[in-house]
Amino acid sequence: MAIDLQVLAPEAIVLAFVLIVLLIHALSGKRSATLVGGLALLGVVLAGAASLYYWGDTAPTFQGMVAADGYGLFANLLFLLAAGLAILMGLEAVRRFDLPAEVFVLVLIATLGMMLLGSAVNLVAVFLALEILSISLYVLTASERDEWRSLEAGMKYFVLGGFASAFLLFGIAMIYGATGTFSLAEIGAQGASFAALKDAPLLAAGLVFVLVGFAFKVALVPFQMWTPDVYEGAPSLVTAFMSVGAKAAGFVALVRIMETAFPYWRTEWGWALAAIAVLTMSWGNMAALGQRSVKRMLAYSSIAHAGYIAIGLAVAGRAGYASVFFYLLCYTLMNVGAFAVILAMGRKGALNEDIDDYAGLIRRKPGLALAMALFLLALAGIPLTAGFLAKLYVFSAAVVGGYAWLAAIALINAVISAYYYLRVAGRMFFGEAPADASPVHVSAPLGVTLVLTALLTVALGVYPAPILNLIQAAIRPIVGF
Repeated sequence: MAIDLQVLAPEAIVLAFVLIVLLIHALSGKRSATLVGGLALLGVVLAGAASLYYWGDTAPTFQGMVAADGYGLFANLLFLLAAGLAILMGLEAVRRFDLPAEVFVLVLIATLGMMLLGSAVNLVAVFLALEILSISLYVLTASERDEWRSLEAGMKYFVLGGFASAFLLFGIAMIYGATGTFSLAEIGAQGASFAALKDAPLLAAGLVFVLVGFAFKVALVPFQMWTPDVYEGAPSLVTAFMSVGAKAAGFVALVRIMETAFPYWRTEWGWALAAIAVLTMSWGNMAALGQRSVKRMLAYSSIAHAGYIAIGLAVAGRAGYASVFFYLLCYTLMNVGAFAVILAMGRKGALNEDIDDYAGLIRRKPGLALAMALFLLALAGIPLTAGFLAKLYVFSAAVVGGYAWLAAIALINAVISAYYYLRVAGRMFFGEAPADASPVHVSAPLGVTLVLTALLTVALGVYPAPILNLIQAAIRPIVGF
């Protein structure tokens, strides 16, 4: 069988830079952090350029396990954006928090896992890609080796992640037992002969286990309990990358699996996901209300945002999937920007994550306070920001798809979330700065990250048309028109 090597050209570039960065780091030692980070960033940029260059639908290759269709290539751009921003932040985080330069290598490996996950059209490839991603994130979470909370978070994430992988693998085995194939397209072709879930109990049980595995990865209720502790314990750089990259990869893979392999049960899994979305939004927002740690509050809010994204998945179809992609892109920019501010506020031994540490920030560091206010307003869904349009598209898709009640519940949740976002903004603008407040320093890499995310957050909020057109083209291989 002929193998089209161009299909995996972006992934090959990332893999090549993993090896290059490892070699350079081994030869130059600890002083190489900036060089290693710069090379990692170059690899991300080149992989993004390759994804654009090879844009176009191709037949699956590598024994039918991966496909470089527009869907996978757009997902690549999303993952590479998250990785690029994380590496930019890492150029400062490595120095400020004494992180090992190997975090850049691990970010690249995790990105490689995400890219393979977005292109996988075979359940074996899905599992392998997910494990590449997950193992990298376990190590990244524990990368602050002299901090007990980082080590504890890494161990917790590893143990619970192992359970989730077992569920996923068990589900894949059941699906194979029912259909005799790992190919998503062939599962879809065979499964169409079953009129209802009760006609194929093994296949239905496999689908449930696969959903459980992915629900853990993207932090959907009731498999979200690990999120606050892991997000809080991991270094801010890692939390930012994990909260957007892993979530995006999980949803991208889930959309392809559900739409390609199980379209005939769309009504059943649509209602199940709608119920999960309600629980996830409500639990995440209610839990975030009482948090004093800004980082922990963003961790709970990330659960709520997973619920909003799940609405698009439940609705399915062109409008639903387009809203999922747009929300993931906007959330990447808003959340990474907010974590960049948290990173700027802290230093080793004084993380400054309590809400009182942000009091009076507008008088100490006006630019940083304005940037944080923008990201918080966007996360709350205030007009003229990307977050507003992201929520608008998801809610509109729900109404058009016959889930008006779901849109109403989501709207109530959005109002609730505004309280805890605006509470932080209020402390920054109207609070009195603590007498022993630490000086806040924004380095050049952090400044670039903040400016980029802020500009794109506003740009997507006022002129989203080009991105929406690109998303419509990207989801065509999935929805078929």
